[in-house]
Amino acid sequence: MTVTSGRVLSPASRPGVPLRHWPRYVRLSLVEARPVVQIVFLMRFAVGAAFFAQKTVDAPQLAAGVLAWWLAVVTAYLVNGVLDVKEDRANGSTRPIARGDLPERTAAFLTAAAAAGSLLLSLFVPGLTVWVALFLLLGWLYSTPPFPAKRWSSTCAVTVFGLGWTSFAAGATSVGGELSPAGLVFAAAMSAWMALVGAVVKDLGDVEGDAIGGRRTVAVRYGAGRARAVAVAGSLFVGIGAVLAALTWAPLTLAGTVPLTFGAVCVVAQIVRTARVADGDKRTRRSAYRVFMRTQYAANIIMMLALVLHGPA
Repeated sequence: MTVTSGRVLSPASRPGVPLRHWPRYVRLSLVEARPVVQIVFLMRFAVGAAFFAQKTVDAPQLAAGVLAWWLAVVTAYLVNGVLDVKEDRANGSTRPIARGDLPERTAAFLTAAAAAGSLLLSLFVPGLTVWVALFLLLGWLYSTPPFPAKRWSSTCAVTVFGLGWTSFAAGATSVGGELSPAGLVFAAAMSAWMALVGAVVKDLGDVEGDAIGGRRTVAVRYGAGRARAVAVAGSLFVGIGAVLAALTWAPLTLAGTVPLTFGAVCVVAQIVRTARVADGDKRTRRSAYRVFMRTQYAANIIMMLALVLHGPA
């Protein structure tokens, strides 16, 4: 460690970081970018590919697409980690940047490297660069001042919908096509689940830090009760609307949309069950978000299995 003008600097805060430190910082950056979220984004990508995939797939092209998308996801969440330090610490986050194990300057450098790698790899997949660039732009707009989309629930929902949609579209592009009508229905349903449910219930556990960070979400402006009402409405809208859309335009996608209906009921039940105690217990306040995450995992996995057994829709 070095002390400069009364400030302690870690090795990665200074120019010329020793080579031996980089493996650790790379590992911490991947942790900061939330492996659970990385996995679900890759699942969306895979489902998008499965909606179009034919018997013959260009394996190297698909591999390049997967790696490009993974790096794009890492980039978006590293940007968020670097710019959310104040809120994360106020919310008691234990991720590497918030706890001081991964210096912000180092994380910013690795963010730029991941973005560059994502764009470079996308050049090997016809049509993918547009989706990668759009995803990176949305990730940047979500977190970056002076008007980050995360500040308001409305702009957050629009941005999150776009992050979900581009993931499905990028998967189809990586196998040489585009989303089928059934793929469009499922992508819209899952992206709406992210925007109208996940983006709202996540705020229930982060009200204090969000307020300190200057956010103006529904939970911050109007209180947890109003945010819970919005989450219930969003859950029911997506849970019912997704199944109706599937029945109307793409019956095969019932395999993936019915789990959304079940998940919506569970989210609502969890919100109602914890409403009286949610204001005082952070883990309880985040319980609906955990149900949201499990639901999207289940829906994507079941949809993928249906496509594998039935063939592209």
